[in-house]
Amino acid sequence: MLKTLFVLYVSLAFLLTLPISAQLPENVTFKVTVVDSDLNLKNVPKFSLVIRKPGEPGFSEMRITTSSDGQAVLSLPAGNYVVVAERPLIFQTRSFGWEVPFAIEIGKPVIVELSSNNATVSPAGSSAPSARDISRGGEMFTTLRNGVVTVQGELEPGTGFIIDEAGLVLTNQHVIDQSNEIRIRFDKHTAVKARVIAVDKERDLAILQVNLAAFPNSRILPLAMQGSVERPVIEGERVFTIGSPLYQDKVLSSGVVSKIEKQAITTDITFNPSNAGAPLFNSLGQVVGINTFKIKDRSGSAFAGNETMVEESGLSGIVAIDEAAPLIEKARVLAAAKRLPPIELMPNLPEGVFPIETIKTALQDRNFPLKQYVSDVKNYQIKYMTPVYKFYVMEKDRIESLKNRRDRNKEKGLVDAADPFRDLRYWSEYAGELRPVVQILALPETGATGASMALSVLAQGVVGYGTPLSHKYKADFYQMKLMCDGKEIVPLIRNKTEIVRELQNYYKDRKHYTYAGVYSYPYDAFAPGHCRQMQVQVFSEEDLETPITSDVTEATRNRIWSDFQDFRNKVRVANVPQMK
Repeated sequence: MLKTLFVLYVSLAFLLTLPISAQLPENVTFKVTVVDSDLNLKNVPKFSLVIRKPGEPGFSEMRITTSSDGQAVLSLPAGNYVVVAERPLIFQTRSFGWEVPFAIEIGKPVIVELSSNNATVSPAGSSAPSARDISRGGEMFTTLRNGVVTVQGELEPGTGFIIDEAGLVLTNQHVIDQSNEIRIRFDKHTAVKARVIAVDKERDLAILQVNLAAFPNSRILPLAMQGSVERPVIEGERVFTIGSPLYQDKVLSSGVVSKIEKQAITTDITFNPSNAGAPLFNSLGQVVGINTFKIKDRSGSAFAGNETMVEESGLSGIVAIDEAAPLIEKARVLAAAKRLPPIELMPNLPEGVFPIETIKTALQDRNFPLKQYVSDVKNYQIKYMTPVYKFYVMEKDRIESLKNRRDRNKEKGLVDAADPFRDLRYWSEYAGELRPVVQILALPETGATGASMALSVLAQGVVGYGTPLSHKYKADFYQMKLMCDGKEIVPLIRNKTEIVRELQNYYKDRKHYTYAGVYSYPYDAFAPGHCRQMQVQVFSEEDLETPITSDVTEATRNRIWSDFQDFRNKVRVANVPQMK
């Protein structure tokens, strides 16, 4: 008898340690159906529902998804609940939403029907003419886009998406690689610093964390993991992605799945670097993959002299969301052990476009003041790049050759219709090139190594001629600061650009790699009288604590301020109240 009581006691104690839902049989069935335009009843598969318990803040919301027959089954203890559609159901020309209360009594199974009869129904896409054919992704774009963010790493910007209420953001690892600071931009008005929580370099995945209180309209995107009744995505299914380029509004791209593998998904969507880390959605608006775009090629850039810089050309692919499951679980555990990061707002990019006519006028000056934009300090060359300077450096050779040709044709009595500024008409459409900002480039310089110079001197004394020298970069860029009277001016954008240069290595040339820094600043930071003393501090990988300092001369500041005079006038006119 005592043994029996002991067994019953142990069994009861074990049951009490289980979650309530694990102790109960499945006692609630949810059915989601709608009626189509031909009055046929349609089951709604893969539809996400949220279960809440009003008046009990300690109750954790539960999420379930309907199976292929439009049903979902759940175990709940007795009490009063509300089931809510996680997002509107867009069906034919209507949008359906549900918020249905229900009650559970002990021992009584309950069926909760969500149908056309108890739905809140409104026209879908009512702002568009009914004759327009809007894709399913287009219908869900407005709902989902606030879950997609711009990730500003220092090598390149990319996209990420919010996956958890703790502010976890999933993106590609290469987007944040080599970055001393990472920012998350929700929209053109709100950006904050982010911290790295977990990284998986093998799968090119990273999870960041931000405080979502900085952007109350943010949205957590639903993830379609394996294990449900139906596959998250199938061949032939229409899918879409939302990218968040740094200089533009969020962009919708769609396509069709052609192949599904355990670790990857293949579609006909064309990706670009801004799509790196963006979510891939199935036709139900659930995330099934992470887009990847890795830069692979290098080509010339005028700003670095003989160096070549990374350009936007590379390989793309889609990692299945299930590949991120272990990293997501790890990140949730790590985030739970930490406080939310503080809300540290970052500056926003200025509105407006730099006037094209200003560039045309400045570049017609045969005595362009190039030296006022450049300064040399120990181990680095510093360049202050306004839109005027950038276009001059990129196009000076072509413009000069066209001017010379025009002079020759004029002597011959010929008319030359060539336009030296033809590319300017497209610049306003080329993201970021005509932004009213000043970019400071810190470019490591090259020089002969001490060992090779000593060897050459020794050879000169022994055989009468010196040996070829071996060259290398004098320093590796780490970060820089623009100081105004001892206080740092926070940059609008922090970038590091990988550069490569063929340098002499004794008797043959060899490629050498390093990073240059390109930081963007508001032009009004260079206003006359704004700073008594302005300096650029450059920190190298060899010495992270002691900067190399360069004064921003008065001539440079005046030149920058002069370049923006037309833009300032344009802004001033735009802000003058108009008479009605």
